[in-house]
Amino acid sequence: MKCPTEALPMMRCNQILDAAEMLIESQGIVSFKFSQLAKEVGCSTGTLYKFFERKEDVLVCLFLRSATSNHLPVFIDQTPELTAQEKVLLPILFTFETIKRSKSFFTLRSVSVNTMVWQLASDEKVERFKKRINAFWGWFTDSLNEAVEKGELDATPLQVKELVQGITFYLTGSLTQFESQLVAPEYLSNRRETCYRHLSKLMAQYKWSKPLNQQLFDSLESQTIRFFDKHYRDHMSCSACSALACASSVPHSDCSRLEAIGR
Repeated sequence: MKCPTEALPMMRCNQILDAAEMLIESQGIVSFKFSQLAKEVGCSTGTLYKFFERKEDVLVCLFLRSATSNHLPVFIDQTPELTAQEKVLLPILFTFETIKRSKSFFTLRSVSVNTMVWQLASDEKVERFKKRINAFWGWFTDSLNEAVEKGELDATPLQVKELVQGITFYLTGSLTQFESQLVAPEYLSNRRETCYRHLSKLMAQYKWSKPLNQQLFDSLESQTIRFFDKHYRDHMSCSACSALACASSVPHSDCSRLEAIGR
């Protein structure tokens, strides 16, 4: 199922996804049905099938247009003075901030990466999804390699690969446990402080010229919050998703090009 490329179909697709997001936030993913979505949008189920072959297409698309990678190139373009280490931290802080602002993002993030969901989506959606997931890992890899090149980090290629995995596993684990709301409060410490301490310990296992500290973390977090206050929904659209799908193979160091494509 091809994503729309013209303005009016894209606008209609966004309307459908907006309605789907509201349904998921009010009823959950399990109760989400195409017939309900058609009623909310004010169209027939046949119209929905012009954009999405099945429910899994909608879930994947909702995740893709909400993903933190939509915002990263724009932030980098506006903040060229960032160090490579700060670029490593950005996707983590952006993910935390997105979850704070979206009731459905954590659920979509968790469900979409499940093979029982994304494998049921149409071929084009699966291809876009894979590219975006790998671009997320590529962001960490490119940033760490940049840190090595600039002398911010002393690490071998194997250590870079291990640190990328450590960061992504840390992010997945911390989100799953905190956002599940299943763990009793007596087993958990302050969320923000805990996340910072575990991240700093992970980063400290490697030879950084300037180790991650609380001041750097707080400063980057403040910049992230200000950016989201202004631009949170600016790049949550079919057009932004399509632009990134075409540009996902472009190294993130060429951020001005990505940002221009995504406008």
